[in-house]
Amino acid sequence: MRLEEYVAELDARYDADVRMPWSPATGPGYHTRVPEGARAHQTKLAADYAIALLRLGRADRAGEVLDALADLQVTDPLSAHYGIWGWFMEEPPEQMSPADWNWADFIGVRLAQVLAVHGRLLEPRVRRRVRAALHHAAMSVFRRNVDPGYTNIAVMGAVTAAAAGQLLRPGPPQAPAPAPRDVDDALEFVDGELLLDFGRRRLRAVLALHDEAGGFTEYNSPAYGRVVLEELERAALIVTDPAFRAVAEQLRELTWAALAERFHPGTGQLAGPMSRAYHDRIQPDLAAYLRAQTGAPIGAAGQAGRQAEPHVPPLLVAPLPCPRPIAERFRALPSVPYQVRTRFSSDTTGTSWFAEDACLGSADEEFAWVQRRPLLGYWRTPDDPAVVLRARMSLNGHDLSAAWCRQHQEGPRVLSAWWLSYDSGDFHPVLDRPAGSVFHVGDLRLSVTLGGRGVEARELGDGVFALRAGERQAVVHTAPARFLDRTRTWQAVNDDGEARVEVRLHQGPSTPLDFHQARLRAAFALELLAPGEQPGTAAVTGDHDGDGLLRWRWDGLRVSSPAEPTPFDR
Repeated sequence: MRLEEYVAELDARYDADVRMPWSPATGPGYHTRVPEGARAHQTKLAADYAIALLRLGRADRAGEVLDALADLQVTDPLSAHYGIWGWFMEEPPEQMSPADWNWADFIGVRLAQVLAVHGRLLEPRVRRRVRAALHHAAMSVFRRNVDPGYTNIAVMGAVTAAAAGQLLRPGPPQAPAPAPRDVDDALEFVDGELLLDFGRRRLRAVLALHDEAGGFTEYNSPAYGRVVLEELERAALIVTDPAFRAVAEQLRELTWAALAERFHPGTGQLAGPMSRAYHDRIQPDLAAYLRAQTGAPIGAAGQAGRQAEPHVPPLLVAPLPCPRPIAERFRALPSVPYQVRTRFSSDTTGTSWFAEDACLGSADEEFAWVQRRPLLGYWRTPDDPAVVLRARMSLNGHDLSAAWCRQHQEGPRVLSAWWLSYDSGDFHPVLDRPAGSVFHVGDLRLSVTLGGRGVEARELGDGVFALRAGERQAVVHTAPARFLDRTRTWQAVNDDGEARVEVRLHQGPSTPLDFHQARLRAAFALELLAPGEQPGTAAVTGDHDGDGLLRWRWDGLRVSSPAEPTPFDR
């Protein structure tokens, strides 16, 4: 989509009375109470609209939008929500469930771009208001000081603070002026060096953590890997400090290298595991970006060679190309077959296996939040560029954050053991923790799913099942599961567009259950087979070891899981 088309779409939805464009409300299922699809006015979209307008020279309309954004920011430094915005005009931070402090970073960094690139286009009153808003946002970022393991926000906040430190520095001495009338006028007293130094230190901390751990804490994330790249590109656009820019470029190369390491050219997807993903397949905007910056024939939603979707929004930050040696990895695997094992943090190591037409990845220990993909694979078929293989634990129809797994993978074979935790959230790891860890359980199931065109689930006998598409199959070896001292067996299920092998651990009227007592014994093994390969014959076995662990074994793979529920934060 061209910039002019993007702006025209938002122009058509511009509400002059609130000075912002409207759009249907969307969200991940937490933070906001605004109903999905309701007509609402998004603050981040408004900031992007202002940047797009300024790129077209439409400073008057952009000024209206920026004025509206300034009105919606919490500016009282004694407020718990100081410096942030709500996601929507209709829902200020104090009405959210709870507020999202990341909006100081998301909006602040965009206001920094407005000032750095287009500030001279703004009339003085609007420019002062934008400067004040950036000041409040940067001080909110400074006060919060997130852990460097929160990769995308740590980087975004560093760029916000560093840019603010440079942009809000006092100018050259001028004739005496009247006493400041409001916060806008008082900005001459901002300590720019404090914010710039904070930004430098924050960015260095992200780099140091990566080097110490061996990878990014938010590992292999199609959503936030792209956010990190955009913010490092934005830093190149708006931050002039040489020390900051040098670290930003190091992180940019490392981010590209991390994405390349798990890219599978045969399906156009990132192999699992993933720390944070909102979709099972690469979306059109990311596919278009990867294609443009690497030169590789990467299609949207796994469709190799497909042209960019017409409704992909234009880039509002000038992109920087993927470094050439790294870009070659997006075109071809280093060898076939190929396996990579990466230590992402002190708690998590990921293993990914690749063939020409298929890939499979797993984390050795991870929880089952909706954004996690602890076991994820793809393969190409004549009917589908990338069928999706996943393991997940669901409670009442949604992914359960309180569920954990430990896994052992070698090549295209994985042994996976699962248990439950307490002091966890339900849909979100921390935002919706039930009192006393009492969850209301109506439907609890562990599933291995295959999604796409032409998928099928079949029972092969003796607790062995096949998930098939095209000429490949994922064979799932199961053992009877036990939950609350009841034994449950696995079954094959075929729905429209999805085939599953699942064990229904509980199904019935909603029952309050204290997860301190939610004992679960469940494991399966999976092997991704090529045409002509026969399934293994070994059985999945599990035994108590006397030390509170279940020791699971299958065909040379071994993994242990707690026999009792554990605290979520162990």
